[in-house]
Amino acid sequence: MPMGKTPPKSFWLSYIVCAALMSAFTAVALLRPELFAGGGYSGPAHWRENSPAGIRFSGDSYRYISAGEQLAAGQGMVGLPRSYIGYIAVVALCLKCGLGLSGVVLVQWLAGLLGLYALMRIAWHGGGWRPALLCGGIYAGNPEFAFWHSFIMTESLYINAVCLAMLLCLWAQQRAKAPQPPGEAVAAQPRRQALIYGGVLALLFLIALIRPNGWILPPIALLFWLFNASWPLRRRLLACGVVCLLFVVIALSGGNFRKRIEQEGPFAKLYSGEVVWQEDLWRVNMPAQGQYDATLGDALKYVLRHPLACCRLALKRVGVLFLRVRPGYSLAHNALLIAIYLPLLLLATIGAAMSWKEPASRLAIMIILGHALIVALTFNDNDGRFTLYFTPQLGYLAAMPLLALWQKMEKALRAWRAPG
Repeated sequence: MPMGKTPPKSFWLSYIVCAALMSAFTAVALLRPELFAGGGYSGPAHWRENSPAGIRFSGDSYRYISAGEQLAAGQGMVGLPRSYIGYIAVVALCLKCGLGLSGVVLVQWLAGLLGLYALMRIAWHGGGWRPALLCGGIYAGNPEFAFWHSFIMTESLYINAVCLAMLLCLWAQQRAKAPQPPGEAVAAQPRRQALIYGGVLALLFLIALIRPNGWILPPIALLFWLFNASWPLRRRLLACGVVCLLFVVIALSGGNFRKRIEQEGPFAKLYSGEVVWQEDLWRVNMPAQGQYDATLGDALKYVLRHPLACCRLALKRVGVLFLRVRPGYSLAHNALLIAIYLPLLLLATIGAAMSWKEPASRLAIMIILGHALIVALTFNDNDGRFTLYFTPQLGYLAAMPLLALWQKMEKALRAWRAPG
């Protein structure tokens, strides 16, 4: 079905059901915040005291609020954490408009509804209202997403921005490949395609301003478009290789970009074998750091000298990322997470095998692997947030085998009801 086609009533009914479920969980999050544990908060007490009880603070909340106040007061951007400037701008706008932190929560809830729509629209485009309902149900039925709407953190906005980015990438691919409109000059088609791809790329760069993980989205989009182009395979692979090389060169040579990478401290964590942020448990025994400094250049030399140990560390980080478990959680908590995420991963793997030739499934797989690559090269957070960045895409893939099961059950039911 074309991306621009208006969905039928069955889609909107499915969306309303899922949106109501997400909204109900959001209301529970605001009314019963004690149900969801948050991380430590070390900012000024007056923010917490002057905000409604349901608004949550954790980790870096103080950085975003103080920077938002500075921006709203017109004091410029000097000293602001620019890696998160997109989210800070949202906080500043809400403060400037008099909505306060309640406005930030409102924006995040609305972003959640938009992200849900984007994900369900993709699923509907692929197979109708049934996959849309399954995909939306998996997403909206996870209360963790709704609880993050109440936090003054980047997570809620970023998770749903990734869903929107997925829809935009698929829309751009379809629009660019659409037949040439009657009366359009032949020379105008490449220009139209460039405008479509360029416009979506610009939006992806804006999404990347929410938090640093978003910088993986522009290269993913380029690789997706190139690999799905109508060129010969060799030419597509060459173009994808150029994009990967260009991205690596920017990361290594761009002074500002490189500085932001080093500020996160991934190289010291590499030498110490850290799997989860500031957790001593589950560390991997790494070869001695020796003469290598905590810089990008020395870290690359260290990886080349000890490739097996570094691969082992990366694989353990990714394993912890996908299973969602954490050393600081209780045995019961980790068991519950495994009981939820292991079946989700198995279903998503089956779904990927069933539908990997479909553009939407390919893009979902690329988004999942791209975010996993970031963790493999850096670290896991200590509360599982990084897993949530691609859990909607896991849900999209997991809906595929569930849809096949649904269709088989419908077929069996019709056969049972048939006379004779």
